[in-house]
Amino acid sequence: MRIISRTGPVAYCGPSGPAVEGPAMITAIEQQRTGRTEAIPVTRNSLPIVSHALPIVSGAEKERLAEFAARLCADEPALGGSFDFGALVRPGLAADRPALFLEDHHSLGLYTALRDPHTEYRSLLLAGNGDFVTIAGDRVEEFEAYCRDVLCLGQTEIIVPPPHSAMERVTAMVLRDAVAMNRMVECARRHGGFSVIPYIGTADVWVLAREIAARSGQPVHVAAPPPRLTQRANDKLWFADRVAEILDRRALPPTWYAYGPAPLAQEMALLARRYDRLVVKVPDSAGSQGNIVLASEDVLARSHQQLRDWLIRILGSLSWDGEFPLLVGVWDSPTVASPSVQIWIPLPEEGLPIIEGVFQQTVEGRQGMFVGAAPAELPQCWLDRLAEEGIRIALLLQAIGYYGRCSFDAVIAGTTLTTAALHWIECNGRWGGVSTPMTLANRLVGDWQNRPFQIVQRRLSRIRPLSVSAAIELFGGLLFRPGVTDEGIVLLTPQRLVAGTGIHIMAMAATTARAQGLAAQALARLGDEAASP
Repeated sequence: MRIISRTGPVAYCGPSGPAVEGPAMITAIEQQRTGRTEAIPVTRNSLPIVSHALPIVSGAEKERLAEFAARLCADEPALGGSFDFGALVRPGLAADRPALFLEDHHSLGLYTALRDPHTEYRSLLLAGNGDFVTIAGDRVEEFEAYCRDVLCLGQTEIIVPPPHSAMERVTAMVLRDAVAMNRMVECARRHGGFSVIPYIGTADVWVLAREIAARSGQPVHVAAPPPRLTQRANDKLWFADRVAEILDRRALPPTWYAYGPAPLAQEMALLARRYDRLVVKVPDSAGSQGNIVLASEDVLARSHQQLRDWLIRILGSLSWDGEFPLLVGVWDSPTVASPSVQIWIPLPEEGLPIIEGVFQQTVEGRQGMFVGAAPAELPQCWLDRLAEEGIRIALLLQAIGYYGRCSFDAVIAGTTLTTAALHWIECNGRWGGVSTPMTLANRLVGDWQNRPFQIVQRRLSRIRPLSVSAAIELFGGLLFRPGVTDEGIVLLTPQRLVAGTGIHIMAMAATTARAQGLAAQALARLGDEAASP
C-alpha cells in the first residue's frame, strides 16, 4: 500500500464544549511518537492509504488502552493470535508481491438473507497487475475490460470456482480448485511470497494462506485480523462493551444483551415504557440486515407471550439462526447525521492507526438501509471529535492484534449539532461500501479529497437490463476517464445494471455538491432509458 500523509490545523470539540484550537495534525505516522517525519515505505500501489487526520493520543491513554488489550487477550488467549496457521503465515502485506483478492460474505450473520452477488466485483477495484481475483457468481467480462482498459487498474487473473451452490463458502471452493491453487502456489514460489487480501478475515482465509505457504515454501501475508478477533470486531455487542470501556457508556445508545426469547420480550417491554423507538439487532449481521426497528406502541400493545412470539417470528423471517444473545436497544431518533470513520490499522511497528476520512452515509427506510455515502460536511469540531474517539478505539484493536481495513459507524443523535450526542453503533472489521470506493478514488486521483465523491448503491425497479457496454454508451461524456477527464461517473460493480435491478456507481468532481449533481444526472439517464420503448 502507499501511505500518504496530509497536514493541517485541528480544532478539538469536547463532548459539550465549543471548538478550541488544539495540536496540529501530524505529517507522518511516526511523528506522533518520535517527532520524526520519515515517509512510510511503499508496499502496495493498488491500496493507497491517505491519512487525513491523526489526533494526538497521550502516553497515559496509550498505556490504559494497552492494559485493556492485555486483559482481553488474557481472558481469551486466541483472540489476537494467528499462530495456528504456521510460521510462514503472518498478518500484513508482502511488498511488491502478487495477491489474491476475494469477497466471501458467508461468515456474516443472516447470510441467506444477505445473499446478493451485486458486490462481488468490488474486490477487482482493489487489484492490480499480476493479482488474482475470485468471482464466484456470473462473470461479466465487459466489466473486467472496463476496469483494465478504461480505469487502467491493471491486468488481473480471474478465478471462477467450479459449479457450486450459493451456500458454499467461496474461500473453501478456491481451496478445492486444484488449477487455481497451483497457479497461486507457483506465483508465490516465483515471486518469493504472496498476499491474501480478503473482504473479511475468516478462518477459511487463513487456512487458504497456510496451504499456499506450505505448498510454495514462501511466506504468505494476510491483510486481515486473525479469525477470532475478526469475529469479535464484527460483533455489535462486543464492540459496544469496548466503546463503554474506552469512552463511556454514554458514547452508546442505551444497549443491553438479551439471552433468550423471554428476556428479549421483557427488555423490549421495559424499554418501550421510556423510549419511542426500539431496535433488536443480530450482533454479527452486516449493516442494517439484522435490524428490527419497532415503535414502542407496537410493543406495548402485546402481552408478554404475544410479544415474544411476534419477535421470534420477525427474526425467523430474516433467516436468523436462533442464536442468542441479541442486542436490544434504543433506536436513535431524530438524528443529525450518520457518519462513518474509515480507518487503516497497520502493524504496530508500522505506526499508529490511520484516519482516512469521515463520511456521511445515506440510509433509507425504517431499518436504515445503506444506499450511498459522501464526505461528511460537518463542523470541524465534530470531524475532530469523531477522529479522536475513533483512533482510541482503533488503538485498542491494534494492541490486540488487528491488522487491515476497519470502519466505525456512528450517529449524531438529536435535533441540532449544538445539543446532539455522539453514539458509536458498530465496527465493520472488513472492507465495505465506503472503504472500497474511497480506496479506488485514491488510486484514480491520488487523494479522494482532490475529487470528493458520491456513492450511489440503489435498487431500482424501473430500469431495463443494460450490458456494461450499453451503460458506457448511455453515460457517455459523464464517465470518468483517468488522464482524460477531471470528473465523472465510475461504475463500481456491474451486476445490478446487467440484471436491471439497480445501480452501483461513484461520481467524482471538484466538490461534493458537483459530484451529487453528476450522480443525479446518471440516475436521470437511467430513468429516461427506462421510459424509452
